[in-house]
Formats: sequence, structure tokens, C-alpha cells
Amino acid sequence: MNILKINDVDRRILTTSFPIIIANISIPLLGMTDTAVLGQLGDLDVLAGISLGAVIIGAIYWFFGFLRMGLTGLVSQARGQSNPYEVTSLLIRGLAIALAGGLGLILLQGILFNTIFFALSAEKAPEDLSRIYMSIRLVSAPAAISLLVMTGWLFGMGRTKEALYLLLFINLANILLDLIFVNLLHLGIHGVAYATIISEIMGIFFGVLLCKDYLFCNDFIDKKRIFSKSKWHQFLFLNINIVVRSILLQAVFLSYLFFGTLFGSVTLAANHILFQMTHFSAYALDGIAFSSEIFVGESIGKRNYVYYQKVIKSCFKLGLIFAIILSTFFLISGSGLINLMTSLDEVRIFCYNYLIWIIIMPILAVSSFLLDGIFLGAARGTEIRVAMIQSFVVFCFSAIIFISLFDNQGLWVSISIFYLARAITLTRYLPKINSLF
Repeated sequence: MNILKINDVDRRILTTSFPIIIANISIPLLGMTDTAVLGQLGDLDVLAGISLGAVIIGAIYWFFGFLRMGLTGLVSQARGQSNPYEVTSLLIRGLAIALAGGLGLILLQGILFNTIFFALSAEKAPEDLSRIYMSIRLVSAPAAISLLVMTGWLFGMGRTKEALYLLLFINLANILLDLIFVNLLHLGIHGVAYATIISEIMGIFFGVLLCKDYLFCNDFIDKKRIFSKSKWHQFLFLNINIVVRSILLQAVFLSYLFFGTLFGSVTLAANHILFQMTHFSAYALDGIAFSSEIFVGESIGKRNYVYYQKVIKSCFKLGLIFAIILSTFFLISGSGLINLMTSLDEVRIFCYNYLIWIIIMPILAVSSFLLDGIFLGAARGTEIRVAMIQSFVVFCFSAIIFISLFDNQGLWVSISIFYLARAITLTRYLPKINSLF
């Protein structure tokens, strides 16, 4: 029963994790709401269109997720060293990249969309709807990417409650606008896109307000430090490794989109619903992973190896408990959630046959999420990249074998193997973090 005994480190991690978990859960809840308000319209093309558009735009933005992941570890280390100048410089560097990246997406969207859909074999109606959705969503690209920066910075500062308020504000506003634009104004897939860009623009103003004490404080703004070549090199080198990691991770997640277009609109729509549920688990488990990132970074900044070991043990204990809770939740409520997200019987029946994967996925995936957070907190980008490449190779071989044998079921087998491979490959590199103390 010792595993259930809560110690001081557990309490600190739980205190930090709780607002992150609540904030994180609001993100997939938004995706589930988007799916539900359109899925209840009973139009398979619309449901398939939002499946394509939402996943592609999410993958594009998540490419810039390196800004959030990289910043949290670096900021927590700078905070552990009591260095407000570097804390401020990291925020400004991140926002500069976010602005440039967002504007680049707006300018290059035509080339980007054509390239993506050239690789896919989507039916014409869903593709046309998804293009409309994505073109509207990219209007707020600089704001959306900047919000990743601000969230990562707030996490690194240990200001998780403020990050919670920011994400809740954005996502609750988005959900409310979804209901107004789709259910009341009958704007369909356009309304879902409008709701998102309005909430993101509102969120950026709130984010600036939360970061103003550093962002507009002349005492902490050191231009030489902001533009220091060595600091940019450290920031970009870590982020290049995380970019490689993120691209390969998104390639795995997007595989359901690619194979869904090959297997037909019903499979595409069903896989999208199932992945909304998987994302719910992922974002909930990431609450513990983000905490491990924060406290690992802090322990390294303070050179406290004993505390680092306690953090690792506590995160794995709490992560396993949360994974079991999530699996139990989907065992009890999975069918009801599927019914909520679509009124199409053929899609519902398809999803029921795959519900077992949603139930077991939290337990299979929890170790990979936690180890990812540990290495991000330690700013060990090389190990993250190498482990992801190894895991991706395992996934590719698994997909070739199992999809040819079991079609879409084989895809879910391959994704499960991928999670296990990530945990195994990252575990092999854990001893390298010891050199930082």
C-alpha cells in the first residue's frame, strides 16, 4: 500500500499538476465539442471535413510545440538559478519565433495545403470543407503560436494556475462561440473556425497581461543577452531536436488520417472521434509530465540530485495512478462519449469495435509521456531526438506488418507498440541526465 502513501514531493507535484491537468483537459474537450456540434448534424462529409481540417491544422501548430516544450525546461532552469534576465530573454526569443512562424504560415498556406492534400487521398467534398476551415484558422496563426510560447513560459515559471486561467479562458470562450455560431447562427464548419480564431485573439491579450511584469520591465530586458549568439544557439539547437521529435510524433498521429482517407470517410470520421478520446488521455497525463519537466529543470538548476530522484519516483507513481483512473473512466463512459460526438449509426458502431484501444492506451502510454517530460526538463534534446527516431522506425515496421494483416485495427496495434518503444528507448538514456549534477 506504500504506493498510495502521499509524501511532500507528491503533494508539491499534485499541487502543480492539478491546474495543468484541468487546463490541458480543456484542449481536447474543445476538440470533442467541435466534433460533437458538427457530428450531430448528421452529415458525414461535414464530420469528415472537420476531421481532416482540425487534425491537419493541429499538426501544423504542434510543429511549433517545440517553443512550449523547449521553453518550459529552459525557463525553469533559469528560475532555479535566480536569473530574471534570462527568464525575460527566453520569453522574447520565443515570441519572436512565433510571430515569424505565424506570418510565414499565412503567406505560404497555398503551397502548404496543396502539398498536404497531394499526399492524401481524401474524397472531394471533405477536402473542400477542410480547406475552407484551415484557411480561416490560419488568420490567427501568430496568436495561436504565441500562446504556445506564453503557456510554456508560465509553466516554466511555476505559475501553473495562471496558465490554467489562460487556457480555460481561451477554450471556454471557444466552446461558447462554437455553440453560438453553429447551433444558433447555423454557420457550420465556418462557424467552428471563426470561434477558434476569435478565442485565440482574445487569449493573446490575456496572455500579454499575465506576462507583462517581465515582458515590459526595462530592468529585466537586456538586449545583448536577448541577441546573444550563444544563447540563440542553445535555444535553437534544443528546439531543432524537439522539432525532429515533434515531426515524427505527428507523423505517427497523422497516420490515422492518411489511412482513414484510404479506408473511406466512415473510417476517417471514426478514427477522428477515437483520437479525440485518446488526446483527452494524452493531455491529462501531460499534466504530470509537465510537472516532471518543471521540477526536473528546477532540480538541475539548483544541482540537487537527491531532489531529482524524488521527483522521478513521485511522477511515475502519480502517473500510473492517473492512467488507471483514465482507463476506468473510458471503460465506463466510452460508449456514451462516442454517442455524444456523432449521431451517425455506422460511425458509432465502427467506434465501439475500437473502444478497447482507448481503454488500455493510458496505461500503455504513461511512461513515454513522463520520460518525455523528464528529458525536456533536463533540456536533453539529443536524446529526445534519437529515441524518437528509433521509436518511429519501430512504428513503421509495425505498421507495414500489422496494417497489411488487420487493416485499421493493425494501425492501432502499431500505435500501441510505438508508445512502448518510446518508453524503452528513453529509459536507456536516463543515466545521461546524471552528468548534469
